[in-house]
Amino acid sequence: MSAQPESTEQEVISTVNDYTIDGVEQHLSPLQYHYLTLLQRLISTKNSYQTDPELESWMMDAIKKSVYSSLRDCIEGNVGDVAKVMLQEDVQVN
Repeated sequence: MSAQPESTEQEVISTVNDYTIDGVEQHLSPLQYHYLTLLQRLISTKNSYQTDPELESWMMDAIKKSVYSSLRDCIEGNVGDVAKVMLQEDVQVN
């Protein structure tokens, strides 16, 4: 039994850029798209957890640290300005 795949065909990576996010005019690489969508999901998680009647402070702290970590990833991936706008819009809504 081998860990090698049975097929010898190479995996083909699509070069078509269909990585778009509403409100973002910038062309995104797959990694940038991943970082920004992760940040969106974490912001959504934070917002929904804030209204949970059984909110636990340690869990909210962990979510906030995850949001910060995702922001740092976005900055490293050259989409930090877009990420900061997302966070500012979230603050204005809440």
